Amino acid sequence: MSFGKDFIWGLATSAGQVEGGAAEDGRGPSIWDVFASKPGKIHNGTTPAVACNSYHRFERDVENLKFVGVDSYRMSISWSRVMPEGSGALNEKGVDYYKRCFDSLLRAGIKPNVTLYHWDLPQALEEKNGWVDRDVIGRFAEYADKMFRLFGDVVPLWSTVNEPIATYVGYGNGGFAPGRCNEKEGNQARHNILVAHGAAVDAFRASGASGDIGIVIDIWKRHAIRDTEEDRALVLDQDERNWKFYTDPVLGGSYSDYILSHLASEGTLMDIRPGDLELMHRPIDYYGLNVYNRVPVSVDRQAELDFSQGGNFLNNRTEYYPKAVYDAIKLVHDLYGLKIPVIVTENGTYGIGEEPRGEDGLIADTDRIKYVSGFLEWLGKAIDDGYDVRGYYLWSLMDNFEWTAGFNFKFGIFETDFQTLETRPKKSAYWYRDFIRKAKGK
Repeated sequence: MSFGKDFIWGLATSAGQVEGGAAEDGRGPSIWDVFASKPGKIHNGTTPAVACNSYHRFERDVENLKFVGVDSYRMSISWSRVMPEGSGALNEKGVDYYKRCFDSLLRAGIKPNVTLYHWDLPQALEEKNGWVDRDVIGRFAEYADKMFRLFGDVVPLWSTVNEPIATYVGYGNGGFAPGRCNEKEGNQARHNILVAHGAAVDAFRASGASGDIGIVIDIWKRHAIRDTEEDRALVLDQDERNWKFYTDPVLGGSYSDYILSHLASEGTLMDIRPGDLELMHRPIDYYGLNVYNRVPVSVDRQAELDFSQGGNFLNNRTEYYPKAVYDAIKLVHDLYGLKIPVIVTENGTYGIGEEPRGEDGLIADTDRIKYVSGFLEWLGKAIDDGYDVRGYYLWSLMDNFEWTAGFNFKFGIFETDFQTLETRPKKSAYWYRDFIRKAKGK
């Protein structure tokens, strides 16, 4: 594996999953605060009100990052902490929190990689129809502009939006916040967030901020379980409606004829205004790839069940397919002739409930070590084959509020005691630390 000396090794979290302090120091509620408060939405009725309490324990997080020896920390800004109403006046206490975060990271020699939007729209904007209303595009550009002007000289890496598909899930089928279930609204919301991404890129260029800006889009490539016409058609349809909905306009400059014709025939086509596609396709400095696995599909439900019961699977019953990272990198280059570098902005796996401990008392997360090791092997192959990949961020630094799974799904390489809010490294934290040292020749 040929990871160069400038390759970025990182860990990742998001504000809504780790910060807590949900109602402190002038922060306004986000759509996830409201969604989580509704019965039956989150596993065991938990909420992100406290989460990992990083709002008060950020120095703990920095010490853990230093323990692993990473170069960079991918985190997000809580829009409603710095702008409780989603626009207008800044909340200075919220701004001061992020100033302290960035200062602490930079003192430790760790570069902040900051996401502007990781799913937590201010509830004040949701009450004005949220991402379905085009007004939110301007509000996001305003927020982005203020963040760039505040922190553009200390943050070297920015991303506008993390996984815009989550916005569709929140508006189109009700699975995520804000919990709406309207297909046409879901398509409009995910169109609007891509336009907002482009408006934020324009704001970045105008602000004079140093550093680079990109967007983070996850790829879960579909694979046909059976070599049949029906299964191949299902692969095409699901790829088009999922990751290609975002990569086509952002990297390719337009939606596909397939998606436009099918949504039009279904009566769910979004309102596309003049200039929208040009905004979506603004030049970016890197492509942030979140990649976790592939998705085997079949029109025959029994074939899917048979697939899930055999083969190479982890204890959480997800398929072990580390080549997914190589496939995704090759895919975006083949489809779009990608000329910008790729950064793997998320990759990891989860344990469910209580993870097993070894005799030394540490969580023995051997599945996670196997998973990450395999993905890094295939990432190294991609680099060896000439693909420009600049970094890798493991998800996640610590067990956190994992959206609708609450605290039941554990992605961290540090365990979190959600009673005491203390953290402790798992076996994978030691493994990742040693891997990084070896990769750097230390």
